[in-house]
Amino acid sequence: MHTGYERAWRRWDVVAVAGLIGWLLFDLTARTLFGAAPWPRSAVDYCILYNSSRYVVETHQYTPNYPYPPSAVAIHAASAAFPFVVSASLWLALTGLAAVGSYAVLARILGLHQRPGLLCLLPLAHVVVAYYFQWDMRSINCNLVVLATILFGCAALMRQREAAAGFWFALAVALKVLPVLVLPYLVWTRRWRAFVVAVMCSLVFWGALPVVAFGTTGFQEVYSGWFGELTRATDPALKNMHPILISLDKAAAHVARGDVSLAKGIVLLVRAVWVTVGLAGAVACWGRSERDGRRILTHVSLLVLGPVAVNPYLEAYHLVPLAVPALILLVTAADRFRSARERIVAAIGFVVGLAILKVSGPWPVRGLLVNLQALTLCATAVWVTWDRRRDVSSPRLLWKVRCVVDSHRERIAARLLRPGARVSSRRP
Repeated sequence: MHTGYERAWRRWDVVAVAGLIGWLLFDLTARTLFGAAPWPRSAVDYCILYNSSRYVVETHQYTPNYPYPPSAVAIHAASAAFPFVVSASLWLALTGLAAVGSYAVLARILGLHQRPGLLCLLPLAHVVVAYYFQWDMRSINCNLVVLATILFGCAALMRQREAAAGFWFALAVALKVLPVLVLPYLVWTRRWRAFVVAVMCSLVFWGALPVVAFGTTGFQEVYSGWFGELTRATDPALKNMHPILISLDKAAAHVARGDVSLAKGIVLLVRAVWVTVGLAGAVACWGRSERDGRRILTHVSLLVLGPVAVNPYLEAYHLVPLAVPALILLVTAADRFRSARERIVAAIGFVVGLAILKVSGPWPVRGLLVNLQALTLCATAVWVTWDRRRDVSSPRLLWKVRCVVDSHRERIAARLLRPGARVSSRRP
């Protein structure tokens, strides 16, 4: 039996979810289908994925500005088996489904659907990452697809479906190398079955799949071309010429104004802070095959965002995983079973991360600002989800206990209020 208060919040949940889906749909179609450039020419990045993957399959040679691993090339080429307009339409739909699916999985892992009113936090969290989502949806890249696969793996870990988790994490690394630290995380947390499955799937994605796509003769040639493209993509001269790069190196060089030593010092300092936060997360999850979704999301997103933020080829849409720590902070701030200090720190971390986004206007220094934003959100999420010995209860479990108690209390009250009911001295 739901009270009127809960029913009202459920209505707001529906409004929030509908608003978020509408927001995502608008960002997905406004520029691609109804923008200045006609469809499908507006699918700028997918045009590169489509043409470059087919070129690599045919010639075994990489094209410039296409630093994807051979495993991803084979997957891109499979999607490019149709005419461009058909393939682009399918990838557009996949991108939209990945965006909606990512938030659906996050809500499921964090139990937001079980708590009236907490689904309203989804559009609030999206405010932090809407800019990054827009970049991926308007150019139709694959970062949201990678995010969805990572979150599917986290959901499988929480449900102790380790084989499925290993598959999803291996697929994420096959699409983009940046989430590779998730694989040693499985060993660190003693999820051996998930790690073994991830290794086996990786052998398929990185070995068997390229052999099928490029043949035994083109296998080595394609891998050699990929290594060469990685070297070219991280060339300092290219980073200065690339129009949309927001890498840490590029921002540090701009701030240092030609002082190479100062620029290197800034980069090393930021990387050292990332290592420190990463070590804190490693200590928090050492040897624990826990099922707490909040902690799993915190540690996995940290391992993904760290390499992304210091990536010398950083672009705006690479930061879509920031939705994870942003939502975790909001959920913690709204969780009345947490201490007041944790809730206040979570709220401050979210507000600071949002404020950094709003002042990150100067494009040449955006690499530093997005690193500061990512560090703020990730470090705060690690702190508020730290497994303190005094905090032995799960908020989700406490919520379920409260629901049972409230339901039992309402049944007793309804029984006593029935006509002719007598008050008994015995306890129910």
